[in-house]
Amino acid sequence: LDHQIMKKLFRVSVKKFLSLSLIILSTYSYGNIEATFKGKLAKLSLIVANTNESRSKGLMFQESLEKNHGMIFIWPLSKKQCMWMKNTSIPLSVAYLSTDGRVLEIYDMVPFSEESICSSKKARMAVEVNQGWFSKNQISKGDKINL
Repeated sequence: LDHQIMKKLFRVSVKKFLSLSLIILSTYSYGNIEATFKGKLAKLSLIVANTNESRSKGLMFQESLEKNHGMIFIWPLSKKQCMWMKNTSIPLSVAYLSTDGRVLEIYDMVPFSEESICSSKKARMAVEVNQGWFSKNQISKGDKINL
């Protein structure tokens, strides 16, 4: 019985690893991925930004962001990450996420601000959405994203 449980856990872990790897290896031009949060009804359509170029551009120069849409930034390593709002007119909220997709912290961002808003913990990903989306959907620190 223990052997069967271990095999199942291994298969689940491999599937999660492969799906995260696919997201990390995909490029910005592949479009959106669907995301949900464990135990929540909210759904997000996220543009993947996982290259230096796509992460640097982010949501700059966009005039609006559709409801339940956003961008997921994925870095190659977990470390203290920083975001800013240079050339970004849309009021946004950013959630920094751990490697396993847990929300570490959420910040509201000020349009056009060049002040860096940094994670206080090591983050592997960040999700930017319209300001207030996280609170409106009751998503907070400790919640887990499903990609």
